[in-house]
Amino acid sequence: MTTREATQFAFRAAKEMGVWTAPPNAASASLSDKPVEEVRALKYSPNGQYLAWTTASETRVADAQTLATVATIARKNIVDVRFSPKGTYLITWERFSPNAAEGDDTNNLRVWEAATGQALGGFKQNNFSASALQWTDDERFCAKLFSGEVRFYTPTALRRVALKLALDGVSEFSVSPGLSPSVAVFVPERGSKPGMVRMYNVGSFTRPTASKTFFKADKVEFHWHRLGTNLLVLTQTDVDKTGRSYYGESGLYFMAAAGNFDCRVPLDRDGPIHDVAWNPEDKEFAVS
Repeated sequence: MTTREATQFAFRAAKEMGVWTAPPNAASASLSDKPVEEVRALKYSPNGQYLAWTTASETRVADAQTLATVATIARKNIVDVRFSPKGTYLITWERFSPNAAEGDDTNNLRVWEAATGQALGGFKQNNFSASALQWTDDERFCAKLFSGEVRFYTPTALRRVALKLALDGVSEFSVSPGLSPSVAVFVPERGSKPGMVRMYNVGSFTRPTASKTFFKADKVEFHWHRLGTNLLVLTQTDVDKTGRSYYGESGLYFMAAAGNFDCRVPLDRDGPIHDVAWNPEDKEFAVS
C-alpha cells in the first residue's frame, strides 16, 4: 500500500492565519514565521509547492511541506497574490496610486521569482483579477491586455514585448491551457457590426484559426476545455431589450480551436445562463 501526502489547507481569519492537515489525521501545523498582522490574502501555488500570504507590511512565500519561509518581499500595501501555473513566479497587486511622487515606480502589478523574492518587473493595472496577467501552461509567456492589443512577454524580460496581437476594439482575451496554447480575443458589437471572437495560435497571429460573430454581446466569459482544444463562450448584454430578464440577455457558443466546428449551443429553455462547467475528464459540459 502506497502512502500519500496529507491534504493541507490554510485559512485566514480577522486576527490570525493557520495551516492544518485534513482528516483523517487532522492537526494544526506550525508556521516558522507566523504573521502578527492581519493577512490580506493567501494562496497556494497550483502544484502545491508554495504557500504565499501578504500583510500590510510584507509578503512571504513558504515551502508548503516544511512551512519554512523561502522568500520575503518587503513591500507595503500589497493586497492580493497569485502564482503562475507551475509556481515559478508570484504575482502581487497593489491599489493604483495616480498621485505617486515624481520618479517613483508606479507599477502596481508586479512579478517576482517565487523561490527568491527577486523582482522581475511590473505593469499598471487598475483592477485585479485572475485574468489580469495570463500565462501559458509552460510559463514561456505571460500576456496582458492593452488598448487595441494583447502583448506577450517572457517572464524574465518584462520590459520587452516578445509577441503582440493587435486587433482594433479588443476588450477581453483568454489564453488556453494545454501544450499548444491558443489565445481567444473578443471585440464587442458596435453599431450594426456584430461582436466577434477570434482564436489564434500563440506566436502566429497572421490568420485566426477560428472565428465566430454574434449580436447581443457586450461582454463574454471564456471557458476552455482542460486540453485547450475547445472553447465555450458565454455572451452577456447589460440590458435585456425584450424586458424578459433583469440580468440582461445571454448566449452560449461552442468553438473548436482547430476551426473545424462552431455553433450556438441549443438549450431547452430561454432565459439567463448562470454558469458553465466542463467535465474535467471528458468533452462534456454542463449549463445552468
